[in-house]
Amino acid sequence: MAAEKDDWRLLNDVEHLKERELNPTDGEEIAGCAPDLKNCVFCFEKVEGSPYQLWFVPGDLSCCICEKCYRDFKDTFRWKKLDGWDLGWGQSEL
Repeated sequence: MAAEKDDWRLLNDVEHLKERELNPTDGEEIAGCAPDLKNCVFCFEKVEGSPYQLWFVPGDLSCCICEKCYRDFKDTFRWKKLDGWDLGWGQSEL
Protein backbone atom coordinates (compact mmCIF):
# COMPACT_ATOMS: atom_id res chain seq x y z
CA MET A 1 0.00 0.00 0.00
CA ALA A 2 1.43 3.38 -0.98
CA ALA A 3 1.50 6.08 1.65
CA GLU A 4 -0.78 9.09 1.55
CA LYS A 5 0.70 12.59 1.70
CA ASP A 6 -0.94 13.18 5.10
CA ASP A 7 0.56 9.97 6.56
CA TRP A 8 1.73 10.65 10.15
CA ARG A 9 5.08 9.00 9.39
CA LEU A 10 5.92 11.90 7.07
CA LEU A 11 5.81 14.37 9.98
CA ASN A 12 9.39 13.41 10.86
CA ASP A 13 12.35 15.18 9.23
CA VAL A 14 12.77 12.80 6.27
CA GLU A 15 13.14 15.12 3.26
CA HIS A 16 16.88 14.39 3.14
CA LEU A 17 16.04 10.80 2.19
CA LYS A 18 14.61 11.68 -1.24
CA GLU A 19 16.29 9.94 -4.19
CA ARG A 20 18.77 8.08 -1.97
CA GLU A 21 20.39 4.74 -2.65
CA LEU A 22 19.43 2.22 0.04
CA ASN A 23 21.04 -1.07 0.94
CA PRO A 24 18.96 -3.96 2.22
CA THR A 25 20.20 -5.52 5.45
CA ASP A 26 18.76 -7.23 8.50
CA GLY A 27 18.28 -6.45 12.16
CA GLU A 28 21.15 -8.69 13.21
CA GLU A 29 23.65 -6.76 11.05
CA ILE A 30 22.34 -3.41 12.26
CA ALA A 31 22.52 -4.44 15.93
CA GLY A 32 26.06 -5.77 15.49
CA CYS A 33 27.56 -3.18 13.13
CA ALA A 34 25.56 0.02 13.70
CA PRO A 35 24.15 -0.20 17.24
CA ASP A 36 23.29 3.53 17.23
CA LEU A 37 20.50 2.77 14.75
CA LYS A 38 17.71 1.69 17.07
CA ASN A 39 14.44 2.57 15.27
CA CYS A 40 12.91 3.14 11.87
CA VAL A 41 13.24 6.83 10.98
CA PHE A 42 9.61 6.87 9.79
CA CYS A 43 7.51 4.75 12.17
CA PHE A 44 9.96 4.17 15.06
CA GLU A 45 9.72 0.36 14.83
CA LYS A 46 12.50 -1.05 17.00
CA VAL A 47 15.48 -2.87 15.50
CA GLU A 48 15.26 -6.30 17.13
CA GLY A 49 18.61 -7.80 16.11
CA SER A 50 16.95 -10.59 14.14
CA PRO A 51 18.28 -11.95 10.83
CA TYR A 52 14.63 -12.28 9.77
CA GLN A 53 13.83 -8.58 10.17
CA LEU A 54 14.47 -6.74 6.85
CA TRP A 55 15.77 -3.16 6.94
CA PHE A 56 17.17 -0.60 4.51
CA VAL A 57 20.01 1.84 5.21
CA PRO A 58 21.68 4.61 3.20
CA GLY A 59 25.42 4.36 2.56
CA ASP A 60 26.22 6.90 5.27
CA LEU A 61 24.37 4.78 7.87
CA SER A 62 22.51 7.88 9.06
CA CYS A 63 19.24 6.02 9.67
CA CYS A 64 17.38 2.81 9.03
CA ILE A 65 14.02 2.15 7.38
CA CYS A 66 11.86 -0.85 8.19
CA GLU A 67 10.50 -3.09 5.45
CA LYS A 68 6.93 -1.75 5.70
CA CYS A 69 7.97 1.90 5.46
CA TYR A 70 10.33 1.06 2.60
CA ARG A 71 7.44 -0.52 0.67
CA ASP A 72 5.10 2.36 1.50
CA PHE A 73 7.48 5.19 0.58
CA LYS A 74 9.83 3.77 -2.10
CA ASP A 75 7.92 5.40 -4.97
CA THR A 76 7.26 8.69 -3.17
CA PHE A 77 10.94 9.09 -2.28
CA ARG A 78 12.22 7.52 -5.55
CA TRP A 79 14.69 5.28 -3.74
CA LYS A 80 17.15 3.11 -5.60
CA LYS A 81 17.54 -0.30 -3.98
CA LEU A 82 21.11 -1.56 -4.07
CA ASP A 83 22.18 -5.18 -3.66
CA GLY A 84 23.54 -4.80 -0.12
CA TRP A 85 27.12 -5.57 -1.13
CA ASP A 86 27.81 -1.83 -1.31
CA LEU A 87 27.35 -1.46 2.42
CA GLY A 88 30.63 -0.68 4.17
CA TRP A 89 29.91 -1.36 7.84
CA GLY A 90 32.17 0.74 10.02
CA GLN A 91 33.36 3.07 7.26
CA SER A 92 30.67 5.64 6.57
CA GLU A 93 30.51 7.29 3.16
CA LEU A 94 30.46 10.92 4.22
